[in-house]
Amino acid sequence: MALSECPPKRIIVVTDLDGTLLDHDTYDCRPVLPLIDRLQQHDIPLIANTSKTSAEWLHLRQKFHNTAPFIIENGSALHDLKKSPILLGATRTEILAVIDPLRPRFQFTGYSGATPQEIMDWTGLTHQEALQSADRHYSEPLLWQDSPEAEKEFCQLIEEAGLKTLRGGRFLHVLGDTDKGKALAHLRSPGTHIIALGDRPNDAAMLAAADTGIAIAAPDGVHHIPGSTFLRSSLPGPQGWAEMMTPLLDSLLR
Repeated sequence: MALSECPPKRIIVVTDLDGTLLDHDTYDCRPVLPLIDRLQQHDIPLIANTSKTSAEWLHLRQKFHNTAPFIIENGSALHDLKKSPILLGATRTEILAVIDPLRPRFQFTGYSGATPQEIMDWTGLTHQEALQSADRHYSEPLLWQDSPEAEKEFCQLIEEAGLKTLRGGRFLHVLGDTDKGKALAHLRSPGTHIIALGDRPNDAAMLAAADTGIAIAAPDGVHHIPGSTFLRSSLPGPQGWAEMMTPLLDSLLR
């Protein structure tokens, strides 16, 4: 449902970061900055919903002067620095207690046993960024080094233990039984309209839980989020974010 079809309500904007608010390769965010200024002028919160850690987002959000609550590690926790985090998944200690007994059976390397230099080599991050990425509390990324068949067996064992796996571009992530959509229920109050924007399949639950879901195109123009109920940009990344949010805010703030 488009915002222009709704009566005036309290608006919350929830957004993925990489490939959505930020350019996937360069982290450029210039196309969205004027719109973020408009959100701030009208007291509309911008809430990050990201696979990143708290340390990563707290560093990144300085460029946006953002102080809103945020959702981290693929929906594992809702953070408001004025309160204790709301745990939506599992703690990393609980996750590692499931993973560690499986190490003799499968070949993989986890973040928990990696040095900052190894994380830098895997990801291309700087030393500071690698430390922020490693500061995980609710998930464990694994560099899978075994066969696809072994990965399927591993994922089944993880799910039987009450956890969840999520395949990213480089890592297999193990987290609690949660997703990016679960936290949106904690953001709602009577009269709230949630706009959510994302670009990858792990954003689908977030878009489905929102009142207005916006799928952002990949750089090649492909949409990786299935479904016919979402609005879809023609441009990728922050350009697509601006493309879709400009008319919505024009309608809301006229």
